[in-house]
Amino acid sequence: MKTYHRHALLYLHETIDLGSAGSERFVTEFDEVYHPMMGDLGARLFALWETTPYNGHWPQVTVIWEIDAFADYARIGRAQARGGSHAAAAAQWSMFLRDSGARGEGRIMYAGRSNRTLAQLQADNVTAGLVIQEIMQTKPGRQDDYIRELERLYVPWSESTGKTWLGSFITTFRFNEVIHYWALEGDWDCFENHYPSWKEHPPAEIVTWMSVAPALRDGWEDSILAALPPSPLR
Repeated sequence: MKTYHRHALLYLHETIDLGSAGSERFVTEFDEVYHPMMGDLGARLFALWETTPYNGHWPQVTVIWEIDAFADYARIGRAQARGGSHAAAAAQWSMFLRDSGARGEGRIMYAGRSNRTLAQLQADNVTAGLVIQEIMQTKPGRQDDYIRELERLYVPWSESTGKTWLGSFITTFRFNEVIHYWALEGDWDCFENHYPSWKEHPPAEIVTWMSVAPALRDGWEDSILAALPPSPLR
């Protein structure tokens, strides 16, 4: 059973295949229409990343909004619906996506127990110009267990090899999905400085993690994402 941690905020996660728009035009429309509308409705932009070539679906962007509660989600939904206070802006944004042939997928997520908020990440001077996104399929109902073991066994080692854990998010209306984000130290330099993370002799904590993780997950897909200009942690 999923656990809702009282401190946890909600996050609106959008994956958008860009179609013919391209990231520069997308950012222009995003800044002129979508970002102001969401800001008016109380959503804070947590991240705007684009998928890089060679590892991930491209051209594609990931947008994450931070909100405080389901009441904020309800307010956003009412405002963007027909007759709502922001219906015109929502229709303008939707028309841009439609005309450019964009397609997407949305998720409502809540944060894992140890996640830092956007404000906390900024106060800690965390930057996320280049990140690894891992979309995990866990065993049914084991999202919290997976995050707990990740924190215990994998996060300390991973952060010693140039990756800052931005947090883990549980998709609210799915029973077997967790998304992790890792910010890479020095952006692209991280691959030169820290990869491969281990060679023929993996450390003991990784051996333990690899014995625990398969019992909690069914698979995953990772992508390397680069921050676009509006992204606050860039």
